[in-house]
Amino acid sequence: MRKLQHLLYMLLVGMAITAFTACSDDDDYQPAQKVAEDNMGAYFAAANAASEVLTPEEYAARPTVDLKVKRQNTKGDVSIPVVVDKADAVFKVPAAVEFKDGEAEATLSVACPGLQALQSYQFSIHLDEAATNPYVKVDGSPVFSYTVMVARWVKVVENATFMYQSDIFPSVKSDIYQLEGQNKFYIENYLGSGINLSFYIIPQDANGTWTASAFSASDRSTWKGIFMPADHYMNDPDGGTYWYLMKNADNYEYASWTPEGADKGISYINFYLDTTSDDYASIDMSGSTTSYAGFQTPYIYYSDGNESGYTYIYMYWDSTNIPAAE
Repeated sequence: MRKLQHLLYMLLVGMAITAFTACSDDDDYQPAQKVAEDNMGAYFAAANAASEVLTPEEYAARPTVDLKVKRQNTKGDVSIPVVVDKADAVFKVPAAVEFKDGEAEATLSVACPGLQALQSYQFSIHLDEAATNPYVKVDGSPVFSYTVMVARWVKVVENATFMYQSDIFPSVKSDIYQLEGQNKFYIENYLGSGINLSFYIIPQDANGTWTASAFSASDRSTWKGIFMPADHYMNDPDGGTYWYLMKNADNYEYASWTPEGADKGISYINFYLDTTSDDYASIDMSGSTTSYAGFQTPYIYYSDGNESGYTYIYMYWDSTNIPAAE
């Protein structure tokens, strides 16, 4: 009995020591740092582009990265330090961003002279922690990372023919360009609409999965798959499986035009959307001598109030339409 009592006593002592040790560990707890009452609440605006591909012309006109920096406390002239975490040597990051009294937004201009074509450049920066407020939700972040590349548009198809099923409108010819080294193309004056429609391609990988990662800019055999718009489009607001061609998507302005030689116009046009199959939109940038090089499945709303129902637009070109590599 005495042995049992001794064991129970030792067990209780051990538990007490453990509890005391745990309480002692809590003494290492550090409370969150308080934010000063005059804290600026500064951050990089979410609208800043984190990645850009610039044409040589765009780069020549704007050899700087202009970042919008905002603050919640607009009192006083303030200089907020900018800390460089890492940056390629071409970037000239100012030591601080300057705000005038009353200003809620300022511009931090990062110079980037001497960018070479088809080379990726990066930097990562953050604002001085003393000027940021981690406890307030903002439309942005005190940390910002940026990647840029300079590339030119290269003509990859000349005089491609776009033909409507049943010749409901006259066919249209357009050139197609690729942003060098990128999975990005555009069709000049798409369907005669006056819009240069950018698109990218979703090819199939070796396992039969449709994925944009299967595209290789250096392997033209991968330049075929699902045709996907990259701009001038708006997905169905109600969640339908189609996208509208837009003159200005930001302003909800639909593309509307009368094809050359037609007796009626197009008030709206949408296209069937499926990212898991090329049954509704397909393109092969190598072209074809025996069939079409691509097709889309549009639904057209005519200017006379009638509708086409889902129909087809076929694209035609072959090797004779492909310019020699520059």
